[in-house]
Formats: sequence, structure tokens, C-alpha cells
Amino acid sequence: MEKRELKDLSKEELKRKEKSLKSIIILCIPVIIGLFYFVLRDYFDGKEIDFAMLTIAICTIGGPATVYPELKKVQEELKNKK
Repeated sequence: MEKRELKDLSKEELKRKEKSLKSIIILCIPVIIGLFYFVLRDYFDGKEIDFAMLTIAICTIGGPATVYPELKKVQEELKNKK
């Protein structure tokens, strides 16, 4: 299935897309905070750093980082539709 252009979407579809993108970002933030909390807690307690957990924490930042530009495009298109 081909991805539809934002210009072709209705106002309601754009609002739904904006809401889903915001939800993804909001769900990722506590996960990122939690992962970094456990990595830093172990580090400050003098334990050995769990590099697998650190790698997962760093990679989790990529989720919101890739969704945010799409969210900005959707918000800009919503402004243009008004």
C-alpha cells in the first residue's frame, strides 16, 4: 500500500495522525527515563555498567527522534488546512 501524501488527507485524518504521533512520543519518554535511571543507578552505586542496557537506552532515544519530524509536518499541514 502506497503512503498517502499529507496534502491528500482530510482534517480529521490529520488530527488522528497527530494524536497517534504524540502518543508514541509520550509512551517513549517514560521508557527512556526508566532505562537511563537504572543504568545511572548502577553506575553511581559502583556496580559494573551493563552495556546492553545502556545500548538499549541510547537506541530508545531514536524513537521520538524519528517521529518528531513527522509530527511537525502533520502540524504544519493542519495549520495550512485552516
